[in-house]
Amino acid sequence: MTLQYTIAEAASMMNATPPDRGTDRIIAGVSTDTRTLAKGDLFFALAGDNYDGDTFVEEAFAKGAAGAVVQRPHETRPCIVVPNTLEALQQMAAAHTARQNARVIAITGSCGKTTSKDMIASVLASTYPVVKSEGNLNNEIGCPLSLLRITPETRYAIIEMGANHAGEITQLCRIARPAESTVTMVGPAHLEGFGGIEGVARAKSEIMEALPPDGCFYVNMDDPYCRAMGERFTGEKVRFGREGDVILESIIQVDENEMTLHIAPVGRIRLPLKVKAHAGGVLLAVAVGLRHGIEAFEAPLRDACQNAARFTVLQIGGVTILDDSYNANPASMEAAIETLKNYNGAGKKIAILGAMFELGAAAAQLHYNLGELAARSDIACLVARGPNASDMVAGAQSAGLAQAYAFDSAEAAAAMARRIISPGDVVLVKGSRGMRMEEIIAKLRETV
Repeated sequence: MTLQYTIAEAASMMNATPPDRGTDRIIAGVSTDTRTLAKGDLFFALAGDNYDGDTFVEEAFAKGAAGAVVQRPHETRPCIVVPNTLEALQQMAAAHTARQNARVIAITGSCGKTTSKDMIASVLASTYPVVKSEGNLNNEIGCPLSLLRITPETRYAIIEMGANHAGEITQLCRIARPAESTVTMVGPAHLEGFGGIEGVARAKSEIMEALPPDGCFYVNMDDPYCRAMGERFTGEKVRFGREGDVILESIIQVDENEMTLHIAPVGRIRLPLKVKAHAGGVLLAVAVGLRHGIEAFEAPLRDACQNAARFTVLQIGGVTILDDSYNANPASMEAAIETLKNYNGAGKKIAILGAMFELGAAAAQLHYNLGELAARSDIACLVARGPNASDMVAGAQSAGLAQAYAFDSAEAAAAMARRIISPGDVVLVKGSRGMRMEEIIAKLRETV
């Protein structure tokens, strides 16, 4: 990151009063964490319920910070004092983005947004200078930090936006001012904050409503909520899916590591995809690429697919572990179970699933439905862990799966898995981030 603003310029971008010293110091970047702060960074002392960034200001300067943005004065340091450091970070990001020539493409969705963002960025980066959100830095802090990485050379900025309550995406769009946007899909995620699937759809549609009159909205024609957004949007639309401007004509599973997609109008693309649901991200990336003059897709998409959605295949003692443990919601669980069902293997198919969080009053029913789905997907055994594990088991047993077990702890779940797993088996491990399902993989690695 190379911003090249003075402390005085940064204060102006935040509508703040410059400090009485060090105003001509040059800021090379910004940081909210002293552990990763680089020399020349402007340190934002963010505050929350359980932390106070002001307590790290001296450490930031000891590591070479050019200045700091604080809520309490530090009289001997070049500090910009503001009422709210998070709002100041957002103001600086908005002002910086407005000064650049980069075209911002914003992406949200209940599932697949990180994978799709990486695919779009890889396609556009084959021809143009591109900045993208790193990892899943998609919230009120991560989005501004991503925008502040834009340079004068940047042609496109692919910015991921997450939300767990209404109005959050609207606020992020005020900062980023996207010229193009998309919603990957709408599913039952973060229901506690949205009050139901209709609330999720309304919140996701904020990314479409924030577009300027000459903006472009990419419409997933296979999702009814996205389709409805496209019907409401009066500007330019590019449609993708089983119908539209970019069409998935067929998808063939070559082996457990490769799929061939036939896409109109670009033809055949062979990619290292393990999850069929990621085909939607491929179509979206092709749609964006075509609109911006890209002609070759297979090479950049192959690069992006190598790390698609953090999905990893592990071999442990003759057992294949499908590690999709990073996070989960009903839509991503369904996609993972489909992958397990279709995965080649001589042995049993086993699902070790952790609870899904933030589902509110619908949690019990959605976990029950997940158990039913597992039972109807040729799975020999379900090991469920955490809150609502008993609901998963009840759903599985109602659909005829006798081997379904519920546990509270990772230790107990791993112990059961060890008893039933044999060489040649294929095991899916997935759950919400808070379930720490990687702990079960670690225990299996120790003993299988």
